[in-house]
Formats: sequence, structure tokens, C-alpha cells
Amino acid sequence: MSGKRLTREARRERILAAAGSVFASVGYDAAGMREVAAAAGISTPVLYDHFPAKAQLYAALLESEVDGLLAGWGSLPPSDDPEVLLRSRVAAIFAWIESHERGWRMIFAETPSDPAVASVHRRGQERATATLAALFHGVPLDLTARIPRPLADEVLGEACKSALNAVATWWWRHREIPRDEVVALTVDLLWRGLATLIKGER
Repeated sequence: MSGKRLTREARRERILAAAGSVFASVGYDAAGMREVAAAAGISTPVLYDHFPAKAQLYAALLESEVDGLLAGWGSLPPSDDPEVLLRSRVAAIFAWIESHERGWRMIFAETPSDPAVASVHRRGQERATATLAALFHGVPLDLTARIPRPLADEVLGEACKSALNAVATWWWRHREIPRDEVVALTVDLLWRGLATLIKGER
């Protein structure tokens, strides 16, 4: 008998890869477990042995994509220049998005309705907020709001994440726009702000 029997972990990785292709092709709602099993070269009972429900399979794949996105920009080197810090993170985020269409669709272009999937999506969003909030730690800010600085950092991180989410969702529908232009527009919004843009000041 040729070939080597796959370990459970190796078979799980094969399933996730196959599921990623199926979900990317037809979306969550239209994808079926039978199609995923066929794409992975296994029987449907074996698939259900690893993932008892489609939502659990999709959630595992989504968590893997979120890990990849956050790892891609969360480990970038620090900088004493806040603008450089922000621009490098925004550039890294959109570079990952452009080269990971499956993750792009799952994280930004689909709205999870199943509670198991929504929970993974929410945890990923919370991790993104925390990572963005950390960019503001130690940066002098001339805030008019008189709230504790840790809370202010969290709010600013949440606002940045929401803007990035919105731009990534918009870009999914306008992929003819070059990535560099999307990065520049996002940094214009986040760094220079609407007041500066409207007044034409720098």
C-alpha cells in the first residue's frame, strides 16, 4: 500500500484548506459539508468526526485567517514617529488583504449570522482593537475629552479598526483601485483627519 496515513492534525489541515476553497467559491450559506469532504478527498463521516457542524468548520477557518491578519502587522518593528507607525500598519494590513482573498472575504465581506461564527468574528475584532489601541500608548495626544487615557486609547483603537473595516469592505467591491491608493486614503483619514482635509491644511 503506497503513501503514508495522515495524522489527525494533518487531515484537519487538509480539511481546512479544502473548506477554504469551497467557502471562497460559493460563500458560507451555499457551501455544503459534502462538497468540503469531496474537496478534501475524505468521506463525509470523517469530516463530521473533525467538525460536527459547518459553523464549527467555518469558525476554525475564520480564526486561522484572523490569526494570519493580526500576525502580519502586529509584529512590525516599533517607531518613534507615530505617523510612520500608523502608515506601516495600514500598509501591512492592506498588503495582507490583497494577497489573502479568502481571508478578505471571510473577515470583511461576509456578515456572520451563526452564533458560533459570530463569536470567533467578535473575538478577532476585539484583538484587532487591542492591537491598534497599543499604537497610542505613550503618544502625546491633545484630547478635549476628559476621560482616562487607557479608555481614550481603546476608543481610538476601536475607531481606527472601524475605519479599516469599512475601507476593506468598500475595497472588496472596488478592487480596480490600486492598494497604494487605498492605503494613502486610509492614512489621510486616520492621520490627517477630516478637519485638516477639508481645510486643506497639513
